[in-house]
Amino acid sequence: MSDEGQPLKPEHVFKKVVWRSTLEMSESMEHATTWSITGIAAIVGLFISNLDSVGKLVRPEGLRWSLIFFTASLVVGALSKQFGMAVMKGIAMVEKIEGILSSEQGQALMNQMSTPLPKLMDEIAEPFWWPLSMMMRKEGEKGMKDYLSADKRFITLFCVQMLLVNLHGLFTAIGLVVIAASIVA
Repeated sequence: MSDEGQPLKPEHVFKKVVWRSTLEMSESMEHATTWSITGIAAIVGLFISNLDSVGKLVRPEGLRWSLIFFTASLVVGALSKQFGMAVMKGIAMVEKIEGILSSEQGQALMNQMSTPLPKLMDEIAEPFWWPLSMMMRKEGEKGMKDYLSADKRFITLFCVQMLLVNLHGLFTAIGLVVIAASIVA
């Protein structure tokens, strides 16, 4: 069922409150990932800068595989941070727009608009390059039919962020286990 032209329902508001409260965890995960990326990068830098010394303590194949896992962890962690930033900045932008539009001046502005919403969405997306312009048009169409589409998109990004954070931790743990198991007795 389409929300287009319908008033915002109490159920919409309740879902928004619950979902946005959950999304606040994204920022904490993003900050924690910053610290773990920094630590892993320090370990990799230490290993590489002291390769001769480390090579005497750790078998070469173990060192190689641990560096591969640490590098994978860094890449996945960096992607996780980007998803976290997208969630936090996206929610901030949506809340700012909602605040403006719910004010008296925002309501007056909306009442004075003469451009139909689909055309306005096209005009808003127009200056952006492809594929961003196409995505903006598509999301604008979704937003007209489903008032919660932006929140649902942020939930999807949050779920991807959470998956990437877990992969980041898994790759780090595997790298540490490989190093520990490769220590020459």
